[in-house]
Amino acid sequence: MALETYKQKRHFDTTPEPRPHLGKAHRRPIFVVQEHHASRLHYDFRLEADGVLKSWAVPKQPSLNPALKRLAVQVEDHPLEYANFSGEIPAGQYGAGLVHIWDKGTYENMLARKPHPQSIAEGIHAGHLEVQLHGRKLKGNFALIRMTGRAHKASWLLIKMQDAEARPNPVAAESTTTAATPQPVRPRLAVPHARAASQPPATLAFTHQDKVMFPEVGITKGEILRFYERIAPRLLPHLRDRPMTVERFPEGLTGTEAPHFWQKNIPAYYPAWIPRATLPTEDGQLVTYALVNDTATLLYLVNQNTLTFHPWLSRIQHLDQPDFVIFDLDPGAATFADAVVVAKQLHAILEDEKVASYLKTSGKTGLHIVVPWRRAEGYDAARDWAMDMALRVVAALPDGATVERHKDRRQQKVYVDVLQNARGHHAVPPYVLRAVPQATVSTPLTWTELTSTLEPRRYNLRTIFRRLARQKTDPAASLLAF
Repeated sequence: MALETYKQKRHFDTTPEPRPHLGKAHRRPIFVVQEHHASRLHYDFRLEADGVLKSWAVPKQPSLNPALKRLAVQVEDHPLEYANFSGEIPAGQYGAGLVHIWDKGTYENMLARKPHPQSIAEGIHAGHLEVQLHGRKLKGNFALIRMTGRAHKASWLLIKMQDAEARPNPVAAESTTTAATPQPVRPRLAVPHARAASQPPATLAFTHQDKVMFPEVGITKGEILRFYERIAPRLLPHLRDRPMTVERFPEGLTGTEAPHFWQKNIPAYYPAWIPRATLPTEDGQLVTYALVNDTATLLYLVNQNTLTFHPWLSRIQHLDQPDFVIFDLDPGAATFADAVVVAKQLHAILEDEKVASYLKTSGKTGLHIVVPWRRAEGYDAARDWAMDMALRVVAALPDGATVERHKDRRQQKVYVDVLQNARGHHAVPPYVLRAVPQATVSTPLTWTELTSTLEPRRYNLRTIFRRLARQKTDPAASLLAF
């Protein structure tokens, strides 16, 4: 029996782990990585094949860096149902400790595309697997290669292959021969000088204010600075204490070849009065993020040709706990009117669940629905809940909505994207400018405004303040009530 070893190691009248049953194959095979706080922290990497989960224990966190080869020790097969298991394995039981899902998704067997196709089982027998993972954290092609020169066949290497999803880091170097648990790096507020605690200057010097940043509508850098200065009272509460990624256009939107980059790590020459937070990446590298907590910081970054601010979903005080869940409705090849239909359906489902939700334009082609996250669980639970809601929308609108990540498989359906609900990812907040030719603004809406005649382009840098002047209340204000 494929699960006999699994069965022999466990007492199912005590452990909450699933009993040993062969499972029904998924339409697309799944993978799961479970963070397992046993006698030593490790990560259980599992691939669905032949009705079970083929499993490896990986002492160090899997990485998107091809330079980091992870030791992976093959262990007994697990039942398919184990892919959904999280909880506490009691003391005295095999593998005692806390288990939770670190990543999960589907995968493709790359060996099946070779001139001499192989199944997963055949690849394991041969000591070589290649899979393409479609997870929340692990994406792209990975290889599992059995190591030679070891005493038994259980020792493999898990290696990220070079592809578009690879995140190389040339300064990183780690050994695959040790299973020591890395010590956690605690986030800290960085104070580079005594000046860091001082107040920002009363005035800032702004440069090149006549530079045209949006040539299609003739908007200059000076206009962008004045926009952000005026919008700051509404925008800053949505940015405060959140690690910030900024989207910079040094020459503006001057064509497809215009310089454009995303900045997380702030340069050392930035003024000491800018608040900042230094946090570790998954690979242990430190990144120093700006914290946009005041108007001076906001405008300093705009003067550096920042057009859009992208904050984390959590604050530095509780980085593992998101404040809200975001649903990004991306029409793709569908129409904006189709996105309106999907938004109404999601709103109805959330109302049935008695869950408050808030609506805004993305500032580009779609809509965002934002739900405050009040539960004690962290990002994994929030993202799983969001995916459940998204799947309910797809079930209600099978011809109009999809959760398919690949654009070429979506047809003309609205993509209900919940993958940004993850630690370290970021979201577009209300009231930021978007880098599109019309200089549109991500604008909060009331649900009564969600109609087939809604036109997001009407909310832009030059019109937004007329709208705000007419409003008695801010539709996004309730998002700050936590």
